[in-house]
Amino acid sequence: MSKEKSTYLKNRASVLWGRPTVSFIKGQNKGESDSAHSGGLCSCFDGIVGMLLGFPSAPSNGRSMEYGEKKNLGPVPMAKQWEQIPEERRTGMIVEVLSTAKETMEGWINQDAAMACLPSGCHAADGKGPLFLFGVFDGHGRYGHDVSACATARMPGHLSSQEMHPADQPGKALEESFRSTDNDIYAKMGSDVEYSGSTGVVVLVDRGQDLLTIANVGDSRAVLGQRCDDSKSPRWSALSLTTDQKPDLSEEKERIELSGGIVSQYKDERGQQAGPYRVWDSMIQEKPGLAVSRSLGDGAARCIGVIADSVVTTHKLAPQDRFLLLASDGLWDSLTGDEAVRIVSKFMHMPTVALKALTEAVRREEGDELVDDTSMVLVIFPESS
Repeated sequence: MSKEKSTYLKNRASVLWGRPTVSFIKGQNKGESDSAHSGGLCSCFDGIVGMLLGFPSAPSNGRSMEYGEKKNLGPVPMAKQWEQIPEERRTGMIVEVLSTAKETMEGWINQDAAMACLPSGCHAADGKGPLFLFGVFDGHGRYGHDVSACATARMPGHLSSQEMHPADQPGKALEESFRSTDNDIYAKMGSDVEYSGSTGVVVLVDRGQDLLTIANVGDSRAVLGQRCDDSKSPRWSALSLTTDQKPDLSEEKERIELSGGIVSQYKDERGQQAGPYRVWDSMIQEKPGLAVSRSLGDGAARCIGVIADSVVTTHKLAPQDRFLLLASDGLWDSLTGDEAVRIVSKFMHMPTVALKALTEAVRREEGDELVDDTSMVLVIFPESS
């Protein structure tokens, strides 16, 4: 790998701590245990960064969290996955999910997770239309795959477990679901969550009111594909439903700095700033090096102002809103919202092809290989919406 390519991947990493050792990247050593092998997994270019930077020697400022013993999580109501929902109950929507692992490391395990489901108790009843839940979670760090998997498994159940019906206060329902899911991640993973976490974007679709409620932490995104018909041909545009939660946003930066964190770009070998703004626990810039200001998990970053509180917005569906696209930054680091919408619009009647076309567009942009896990959920609304 060229020095330029290595630097490029390092500057795009989501986190610069909690990476596998060089020996793991080159191949599991003879005699390593299965637990050591699974613990060496990380995401968002962390393997490349591990070869470049190695591990810091010790915590530098003494701030740390206390983690309890790992616990088995209690039951939550089970959601119906999209493929389990009878077609007549899908309200005319077409849903396609595609998640592809990055291709720069042999044997890599995808750290992303996606969901498309009908949460328990959210079917049409008592004058309320059905509520569908869609989401993408992008794990990072050594156990990022466990964080994203836990999020997709637990969040629908927490949405169903609240005293209020989610349709009554959808924004509050999603906020509570994020908090409960974050608590589950800490309970299930214990100290393994210290340098591992996940971003996440979730959309609750209320088909009774044609209302979208969007909640996100981090830099996974949701956009609407909007079509404006004129006398010549339809014109397509993207409407962003989320804003990336980055450390250099003024309110985010203030919270982090008041919590004792430092927001700055990474300084490369020549002392020059490079890559996105990150969250550090000291000027030494050893850890955690997180490139988002909100996430699930990430215990070390939680001590210095990174929070799991989701940012919630709403959108009332209009006739020009033809499809919803949720994706991890594996897509958005390579394509703009308008570019993604234009590609999908060409394959509206072939959603499987649409997502494959997006993946191929990313691959072309990145030099004919996927350099990050790339996950997408496409929801096509019926013409009557």
